[in-house]
This record gives sequence, C-alpha cells and structure tokens, in this order.
Amino acid sequence: YCKCATSEKIDFCGEGGIIMFKKHKFISFLIIFVLLFSVNTTTFANTTMEQNSSVNYTSEIKLYDSNENIIAYYYELNPTGYVIVNADNNEMIEYSEYNNKYFSEKDAHYYYGGPLMYYKADGTRQFGSIIELQSQKEVAIEDITPLVRGSEADSLGTLNIDNFLIKTRAVSSDSISHSTARYSYNPDGRCGSVAGAIVLNYYDRYKSPSYVPNSLESSDGVALINALVARMGTNTNYNELKKGLSLFIKQYYKPTTVTANTYSWGDRIRTIIGKNYPCILGLTSHPRYGEHWVVVTGYNFTSNNSGTYTVNDGWGNVGININSSYTDGCVDIG
Repeated sequence: YCKCATSEKIDFCGEGGIIMFKKHKFISFLIIFVLLFSVNTTTFANTTMEQNSSVNYTSEIKLYDSNENIIAYYYELNPTGYVIVNADNNEMIEYSEYNNKYFSEKDAHYYYGGPLMYYKADGTRQFGSIIELQSQKEVAIEDITPLVRGSEADSLGTLNIDNFLIKTRAVSSDSISHSTARYSYNPDGRCGSVAGAIVLNYYDRYKSPSYVPNSLESSDGVALINALVARMGTNTNYNELKKGLSLFIKQYYKPTTVTANTYSWGDRIRTIIGKNYPCILGLTSHPRYGEHWVVVTGYNFTSNNSGTYTVNDGWGNVGININSSYTDGCVDIG
C-alpha cells in the first residue's frame, strides 16, 4: 500500500520555534531491592538502603491508561523514594530510592505508559490536553504507550508490605544531537519525498556536503523535494521510497546502501539513532496521521522495542511523540 494518500496539512498543537536536540543516551536500570529480616541493610548500585524504609499508603495516586482505566498505583516511600505497582496483580513496575518530582499533585489526573513515561491531564491548557511531564509537551491520548496488563507484564516482583524482590528492567532512550529541517511542502501526498529531503538535508549538513547539490538547497526544501518526487513519485511504498533515495544519492554523492526494514525496525532505528543520524519511519493506521512517512529523531523504549518514537512529522512540527504500535517499518541511509 501507499502512504500519505492525503494532502491535508496537519497542525499539531501549534508547535512553535526550532527545537534543538541535545545528544543523550542512557540505559536506566530500575532496581527493585530486597529487604530481608535477617539483615540490617541491602546494598545495590553503590547505595545502601536502610531496612526501615516503608510504603506510605496514604500517598496513593491512581495512574490511568489511555482508555481511562486504572493501570497502576503510585506510592511514596519513607523516608524517601517511591514505588509504582501494577493495578491488576500488585507487581512492581518501577522503584527508586529518590523522590519522584512528577507526581506532585495528589488530586491531578495522571496517565502512565510504563517506567519513566508520565502524563497528566492539564486543565490550564485547552480542554482535554495531555502533557508529557518530562518534556512538558502536549501529546495525543492515543500516543500514550500502552502498559502490558496482568500476567502478560514483565515480572518485577510482588509488593508485600516492606519486602521487595530483586529485579531489573532496562529503559533505553536516545536522540540525535542536531535539529532537523522543518520542511512541509506536500501538496499531493509526497510525504515520502518530504521525509527523504529532511534526512538528506541532515546528512548534507552533518556528514558530507555532497549529499545535496547547491542548486537544490533552499530554506523550504521545495527544490529538493521536487527532485525526489521525480525519482520516487507520490504516495510511495517502501520499495519506491528506497529506490528513489538510492537513485538520488548515487547521482549526487556516491552509491550508498539504502535499507528498508519492515521486520525488526526497532532494532535498526536504535542503531541509526545511536550513530547520531535520523531515519524515515512508516506510520500505519495512526488516528491523526493515518498512513504517513515521518522522520524519527529519537525513541524512548521500555522493553521489546515498545514505547514511543520522537519524530519530525513532515508538516513543520518537531518533537512529536508517536506510539510504536502505529509504526510498520523504517528506511535509512547506510
């Protein structure tokens, strides 16, 4: 099938000025500790936890999923720290010995997408808006990462008063270090060419100035987009997008492998972003974008490449979070 079969422009929440992405890469291990009755302290991650840590049950905050079901509960720990447990089976999802600054309003309506993915309904903005708390950006409720419920969830131990089972879960996040061009010229379903132009512009600026000839460089990207349309057409599929990019790069730079991946694209995206380059991401059945090509500039995964991608949407908006369940592959320049 083809993507970007509509020419309707999308204005996502009035995104403003240029957003500069600073390179950051980390693997956070959310470590759940055991308090044994036979010992006084438990040591992990170069930190010693005192046995008198306890759950403050009066601090309970309900956390919701995108369907407005209670998915988890947040509790503060005494003397410091917090824990989040699955509402279905009390399995621990997230723990830290440090206080969590994001759950500061007990009466607020919070959404939860898994470790480090916090959202809140914000009544101070337009009605129904959802704010991703770490970035303070407005997101669509359908882009909240779905937390696996019940017995299907990764077991992280069972909350039983003050006894905690040792388990870890890796949470990975990465993004490119430079901004991407805000090209938005798409009068006829040419989102593949727009995405390709954005990626080529980035490679031209930060890898080699030979990717885009001077004659096709412009602030709006129209000349470059038109040149790509001539090679791949509009409403492109994966093969057409891959072939069009290959022909363009071969003509102006040198023969370069362009890869289309519709099987394990999450792993491929990790690799490309890890090299500090963007790549093209295919959206499918997205409530707002439908079938569409965007440029992925970062990701935030909990496990099994499940989480959110940060994208440039090809309509001039950057920093948009897309739920990974609405993606079906990627195209990248090797």
